[in-house]
Amino acid sequence: MKKFVINIAVFVFMLMGISLFQSCTDMPDSLITNSAPETYLSLFPDSIISPHITRIKITWWGDDPDGLVAGYRFSFDSTNWTFSEGNDSTFQLVIVGNDSTFRFWVAAVDDKGNIDPTPATNLYPVYNSPPSVKFNLGTEIPDTSFPVATFSWTGTDPDGDGSIRNYYWALNDTSSWNEISGTSSSITLRQNNGIVPSQNNRLYLKAKDIAGIYSPVVKMPDSNKTWFVKPVFGRILVIDDYANTISDNQQAAQFFTTALDTAAFNQYSVLDIKVGGGVNIPKIINPMFIETLKLFQCVVWYSGRGTTVSNNANFDLAQQSLPFFLAFGGKVLFTTGFPNNVEAQGNIINFAPADSVTNYTVPLMPSATQTIVTDNNYPLLESGAPVPESMRGVYPRQGAATIYKMPFNPPYDTSKMTVCIKNTLNNPSIVFLSVPLNRMNGNGNAVYFLRRVIGADFGIHN
Repeated sequence: MKKFVINIAVFVFMLMGISLFQSCTDMPDSLITNSAPETYLSLFPDSIISPHITRIKITWWGDDPDGLVAGYRFSFDSTNWTFSEGNDSTFQLVIVGNDSTFRFWVAAVDDKGNIDPTPATNLYPVYNSPPSVKFNLGTEIPDTSFPVATFSWTGTDPDGDGSIRNYYWALNDTSSWNEISGTSSSITLRQNNGIVPSQNNRLYLKAKDIAGIYSPVVKMPDSNKTWFVKPVFGRILVIDDYANTISDNQQAAQFFTTALDTAAFNQYSVLDIKVGGGVNIPKIINPMFIETLKLFQCVVWYSGRGTTVSNNANFDLAQQSLPFFLAFGGKVLFTTGFPNNVEAQGNIINFAPADSVTNYTVPLMPSATQTIVTDNNYPLLESGAPVPESMRGVYPRQGAATIYKMPFNPPYDTSKMTVCIKNTLNNPSIVFLSVPLNRMNGNGNAVYFLRRVIGADFGIHN
């Protein structure tokens, strides 16, 4: 009986071993494969999507049940695809007309290179927003100018400023428009562009985007205003930098009018840069004011004694413009007194052939006691009525030539009180006088000085 039980146990064990062996060696019915990922958009196909501007951000994500999502492929035509590892992107959609609809596809890619065979997709309606343009604050056109005008603006577009394709400008009427690049932000116009001398003028400007939509038209000057354009007379520009509130302002203006007429320079133009607090000074110095100077061959710039802030010459404007005019080949006669507090002005005459201005001063007295020592090529100048305010001299730069010096009593070194210089001995391009010329006509010779400088030094004749 015991043997029989053992045999039964051995038989059962053998049967179990055969069963175990078969379970470990049998092949499965099919191979286990890697599943493709699934892709999702932040807005589902049945979502209600409001129209967007043409600059739109789309967000997506993916899920891979048996791996990791390595990135995404997206497309707007299901043919041309772009790969990205990110979960969103901002697109600038290019449309023609006021609106359009775009279909977007995105497919996740897993770490095994499997691509979602059924990309997520949706329609995105977009509308085009019109661009806008405005003139930059602080660049307003002066009330009066010569036939050169610079305009500066900024264009914007809700669909992206880069979608502005062109700007269009017109002068005085909008029956004909001129096209310029959408990357432009300023323009300088002249008489050959349509500026009309001796008349009031106005500029119109508008922008057009890549969809062909125009901005509203803006005007300079704004509202119903215009700016007056003075014609160019002669080759000489007289810049009146004399304060209208100074008592001898009219005397100075009359002196230069009479002097130029007497010297036979009866064709010249005048620009008053002090009137109205400087309303005739262009806000855009470069290029508008510089290009205005280039309409002429010679600039005669005169100012007051420098005894008050209002009677100082506009040295800032001169520094920003005259070096360019001189480099262009222009000629300059500059005559002015200096500010009382000249030490606080810095290098105020870098356009002139002077290293610096004297700290010491000397009063300009009547002709009986005060003269200017001259070189023999220039007429003797004498002061007229007494000028109790102090005058300053300059220290010439190396290579500059001295025309006049002011004599005065010790303890000062009279050799240092130079008041008139030119940048070169022969054929100078600039003559600088550190006293107002209209105050140096006591003997009537100031007109001959003017004739000598403009005619002989600068070679300009009517």
